[in-house]
Amino acid sequence: MKESYFTEDNVQFNVEVKDWKDAIYKSVALLRKNGYVTDKYATEVIKNVQQYGPYIVISPGIAIPHTRPENGAIEVGVSLVTLKKPVYFKDSSSPVKVMISFSATDNDQHLEIIKMIVKIVENGLINTISTMNSIADLNNLIEDDRP
Repeated sequence: MKESYFTEDNVQFNVEVKDWKDAIYKSVALLRKNGYVTDKYATEVIKNVQQYGPYIVISPGIAIPHTRPENGAIEVGVSLVTLKKPVYFKDSSSPVKVMISFSATDNDQHLEIIKMIVKIVENGLINTISTMNSIADLNNLIEDDRP
């Protein structure tokens, strides 16, 4: 059995944020705390959203803050933050309740994380995850919910 994606070190539930920028900072802060990214990573994600639009909002309810490896990635990492109140990104009509940030040092290392995110979206798990408060339940949901 493979190691779980989420632990006490990379998950926070029911987080209060001011706006979408604050949501990105708080989600990426878990990556930074664990040594996966540098301080500039969140700033680069925000710059990209401002320049290219809300490309990180991949489905109603979920955003996946990330940027290119050269923008501060140190190693592959993932974090999950659920928000106390949904936020709206500029030019997006979808409220975001779940933030899954990730980092990678090349174009291939993060593919397992992407597969996990696709599974969450395809299996309609976003609303369930947005109301969770247990890391064990989160991991069980992701690992047990097979298509």
